[in-house]
Amino acid sequence: MNLNNFTAIIVTALGLTACQQGNAATDGLDGGNPISVAKQAAPSEASDLQTLATVFASDKGRDWTAYRSLPRINWADATHTQRQAGRYSRRATILLRGFSVREIPNGRPGSDYKVVERNEGESTLSIDGSESEVESISISKPFYSDDYLNILKTQFGASAAVSLVADQCAPGEYEEGAGSGAFFAISLGDGNKLYVEASQQDGGKYTAGFTVFKLTRAPPSQAIAQLNCKQGR
Repeated sequence: MNLNNFTAIIVTALGLTACQQGNAATDGLDGGNPISVAKQAAPSEASDLQTLATVFASDKGRDWTAYRSLPRINWADATHTQRQAGRYSRRATILLRGFSVREIPNGRPGSDYKVVERNEGESTLSIDGSESEVESISISKPFYSDDYLNILKTQFGASAAVSLVADQCAPGEYEEGAGSGAFFAISLGDGNKLYVEASQQDGGKYTAGFTVFKLTRAPPSQAIAQLNCKQGR
């Protein structure tokens, strides 16, 4: 074969390959590869706690009925129930993000005691208030966890700003083995704001203790003073 002809063939082939690659890249941008484009564009799904907190912080969050249709929250009560004089609550289970399956004590004494394998993030939820108004929300997770800030950031993601208000709060008088607590402010993406008290509760010898997050709307100045907390820096 003539050397000049062979060189021309190689140049032509390289040109075709480059053209095909350029077209493939353009096709991807124009929707030729819709799956990969959709993955890049799809927003991250809100966590169960973030969805709950967004309702709580909104104008409708004081209404008990606002929580009826929240997805992935399994209600134990059909409606809010009076637990003591003038105080009502509604209970459920909620899954916190960022945890894995562990052996967790079932909390039952004597021969009924055993450990069960379940996700550590599977927590007890309690919505509390008066007969007419929701005032606070509490989430109780099995096991003591000291890293409150990262737990909250994992739940709320980049769409909310989580900041420390106070820490080194004294544990409850009878919370044997429990670590110190802390308070946080959370600014939600829609402009609403709420506060979180993070603490640990003993729970008795048939448990491994609990980490509790209590959500309120009002600044927790009085609670911070009562627990001798150190103000955030």
